[in-house]
Amino acid sequence: MKNNLEKTFSTGEFAKLLEVSKDTLLYYDKIDLFKPAGTFANGYRYYTFDQIDQFMAIQSLRAVDLPIKRLKTYFDAPTLQSLRELAEEQHKKVKMEIEKLKDIQQFLKQTVVLTMEMESASFGEVFIKSLPAEPVVYSVDQVDWNKSDEETMEQSNSFFKTLGLKSIAAGGDVYPKEAFLRGDLMHAEMEVPSYFFCHADAPLAKIKPAGDYAILYHQGTYESLNTAYQILRTFLETKQLEIDGDIYEEYLLHSIAAKEEEHYITKISVKVKESHLE
Repeated sequence: MKNNLEKTFSTGEFAKLLEVSKDTLLYYDKIDLFKPAGTFANGYRYYTFDQIDQFMAIQSLRAVDLPIKRLKTYFDAPTLQSLRELAEEQHKKVKMEIEKLKDIQQFLKQTVVLTMEMESASFGEVFIKSLPAEPVVYSVDQVDWNKSDEETMEQSNSFFKTLGLKSIAAGGDVYPKEAFLRGDLMHAEMEVPSYFFCHADAPLAKIKPAGDYAILYHQGTYESLNTAYQILRTFLETKQLEIDGDIYEEYLLHSIAAKEEEHYITKISVKVKESHLE
């Protein structure tokens, strides 16, 4: 091992060993952040095994955007205490970045799922699909659609934040079946109280039961959703089905999948069962 530690590397060899470019080593040398171990008689720089740990530490800290000035300050007079403080500070920063990336990853994953779902959707047609049970979370307070858009958005954001999620998360509004049975959802002029909901496995989650669900994809403005509910009612009456739970109204990537509101896609789903009426 001693012989290996005494081995020297040219700039190119050291760069290859650490999988970086020679320009990186030359730049670090120029700004006095990471210097070669020495220089041969012919003027060529050389590095040693002893420098690998320091270089890897620099690269790790640069990857979390630690300023070069801060790095130089530390390496000018490294101590165990300053190293611990630096590591603790950057560990917190990396943890926050990881959480941010997890949010982005979840958004991208959900986007792939939703775009694939929308590509195969037939608008204005109701179909029955057997769905498994899944956890969903309802907002504690009802949504008052008579409030301003700003107040409604604030309530929506607050709901998703309590779950540790972004408002882009899969979800929408849920209406009690009584609103459908009364015909409230068939009237565009009516502001029907609802709750926000989200597909999430959280402490406050309730189980959306498994079973047969009537599903309808509607393309159009929010104001035109009453026509979708009229189509749903006609379908249920024709097939002699009755609703057996809450009505879920999901907004599928509205403003990021379409420029005009008339192209927005809304998914309506409700658990159904055979009607007992003769």
